[in-house]
Amino acid sequence: MQATSVKHRISRLALPLATIAALASGCSDGSGSGNAESEPGMSADKLCDKSLDKLAVSALERLAGAQRFQEGAGMDEEGKPKKFSVHSTIERLHEEHAKQGVCSIYRVDEDHPLLEVRFSATTHYPSVNPGGTDPVLRYPIGLYAKVSRDAADLFFRCPTKAPSGSSYVGDAAYVKAEMYVGAGLHRKSDAGRDPMVVLNSMARAVAQAADCEKQAALPERVPAGSSG
Repeated sequence: MQATSVKHRISRLALPLATIAALASGCSDGSGSGNAESEPGMSADKLCDKSLDKLAVSALERLAGAQRFQEGAGMDEEGKPKKFSVHSTIERLHEEHAKQGVCSIYRVDEDHPLLEVRFSATTHYPSVNPGGTDPVLRYPIGLYAKVSRDAADLFFRCPTKAPSGSSYVGDAAYVKAEMYVGAGLHRKSDAGRDPMVVLNSMARAVAQAADCEKQAALPERVPAGSSG
C-alpha cells in the first residue's frame, strides 16, 4: 500500500516537471539563435565574404552605430546583382573600374552606403606628400595609406599577372584598396582610424588569398596615424 502511494505521488509530479522542462527548452530555443536569424540584415562578421576580422567588426560597428547591416555589390553586365567574394575580386584586379570587385555596406533599410570598398591592380603608388588643404591622416602600413574626409586608400605590394594581353591593366606589382566613406562617418570614427582598420582587414584577406601576404606586410593591428 505504501509503495503504491509513493508511485502515485511520483506519477503526479512527473507530468508538471516534464512540462516545465519542455517550456524551458522552448524558451531557450526562441531566445537563442532563432531570434538572431530572424533579425533583418546580417552581422558585420558576415560582410564582404567574411573579410572583416574582430577588430574591423568593432570598428565598423562604432562607425555605423549599428550591429546589423546589408551588403550590396552592384550589378553585372546583365543587370543581375553581383556577390562580392575575395576570389572574384582577385580575378578582376586587372579589369576596368566598372568591372572590379566592390563591396558596399549599408545600414539596414538605408539606400546610401556607409562604406564602399574596391580593389584594383596598379603599377605605381603615391609618394607621401604632406600638406594640402584637406585634413588627412596617414598610417605607416603597406606602401601608402591615408584616410581623408570621405575616403581611405591603402596601397600594398602584391605582384599579379594580367589574365590576357587585352586586360585594362597589365602585369602589376601593387594592389590598391580604396574606400568611399559615407557622409559624417569620419567624424564619428576613432580619430579617423576606424575606416583604415576595416580597409586593412579586407586588404589582408585579399593579400592572403592572392598569395602575397608576406610582400604586403600588412599588420594585424593598425598603428596610430599622423596628420599631414
